[in-house]
Amino acid sequence: MSLDITIKERKEFYCPDCGRLVMAQDIGAECSGGRVWYNFLEPIGYYVPYEKRTDENDWYGEDMVLTEAQAKQLADFVSDNEPYNARDIECLVARALLHGNKVVINADW
Repeated sequence: MSLDITIKERKEFYCPDCGRLVMAQDIGAECSGGRVWYNFLEPIGYYVPYEKRTDENDWYGEDMVLTEAQAKQLADFVSDNEPYNARDIECLVARALLHGNKVVINADW
């Protein structure tokens, strides 16, 4: 089985009156894959080995919104390990952080 990764930039729109989240829109996405990604997914809590998986930590196929610190770790990881499409992922993360948008990761294996 292969590991497919999608990194997205997500912009959130809030109500100007009450400040609640109205909607979120993905405005950019890059794809990658390969076993090298386990080295990033496990420390951030996205990938949990099957025997340790519970309903609360099972992210299989779901989007995980990264914190700003995790997004910076992602940029460093991509720069150091150079997985497929590394340059485009670095640019997407940098653009998202620059514009104050969220970085979202999704993995399917």
